[in-house]
Amino acid sequence: MLKPFIRTLATAALAICVALPAAAADYTMRLSHGDNENNPTHKGALRFQELVEKYSDGRIEVQIFPSNQLGSEQEVAQALRMGSIESEILYTGNLVPLAPSVGVMMLPYAFTSNEEAHAAMDALKGPLNERLPKEAGVRVLGYFEKGFRVLTNDRREVKTLDDLQGLKIRVSKNNIAIDTFKSWGLDPIPMAWAEVFPALQQGVIDGQENPYTTAISSKFYEVQKYITEIHYLIWSGPIIVSERFYQGLPEDLQQALDRAGEEAAQYERQVSAEETEAAKKKLVELGMTLTGAPEDEAKWQEAAKALWPGFADDIGGAAWVEEATGIMNDAIAAQ
Repeated sequence: MLKPFIRTLATAALAICVALPAAAADYTMRLSHGDNENNPTHKGALRFQELVEKYSDGRIEVQIFPSNQLGSEQEVAQALRMGSIESEILYTGNLVPLAPSVGVMMLPYAFTSNEEAHAAMDALKGPLNERLPKEAGVRVLGYFEKGFRVLTNDRREVKTLDDLQGLKIRVSKNNIAIDTFKSWGLDPIPMAWAEVFPALQQGVIDGQENPYTTAISSKFYEVQKYITEIHYLIWSGPIIVSERFYQGLPEDLQQALDRAGEEAAQYERQVSAEETEAAKKKLVELGMTLTGAPEDEAKWQEAAKALWPGFADDIGGAAWVEEATGIMNDAIAAQ
């Protein structure tokens, strides 16, 4: 009689354990980004979520909100400053208005390869985290990238600067992108990300510039025909966290976030590289024409690099630009 009774007690205890909810996390961390769930950004966000749970022993719960569900990238960045949202992955150009120092990552033609960009990003993380909390109330946990921004349009192949003339090209709302396209003879059209596809569809603009993977995930192949690899700027996107939230964490959880951010960035970069190659093949299958680099790209570079001194006041001042470019160059040389 005793053994059946013990089995009954064990079964009842197991049922109670199964019915009990999992222990709630000590902290909730909402993570916003502007891309859909097919994009490398989201895949990197999922990896970050997994790593934060692992390294914090479940004490931090990351809730991901893709596709600008919590607001535009700049609106969410403002919310991070106030501490009302905890974290975000956003395009560097959309952080510059709040944190000018991060703009050194956007100097046109600062990098000639993804590997150089990775070295520069990682080397700048520490110095930027001495400046960004003061400028925007945020800090960087890691740097994502999605490859160099390429030019798409639906009018004609762009093989030279002359071919570019007269096209209505959307750029993000930052002076570096705007002035770079002006140096190439255009009057670019700054526009919020959410407005880009409808504007292309309706013919308000002829083209835009974003990585190959974005042309897939945002279905630009439905409204664009030609792609040119202009190589002027890599799409970089930091995982940023509210400084208020970060400083409110115990030191071990701060370290967990730092570690998760760095490792998620390494993962996302690999995903991006693989998906960029796959995207190029898919876009050809979908009917787009990939032109490659401009025949006269040296002219594009010369015009864009001539702007660097004029950007200093907008990206932290001449002293910071000199320091930051020195850090980047040293990191690149050490590869």
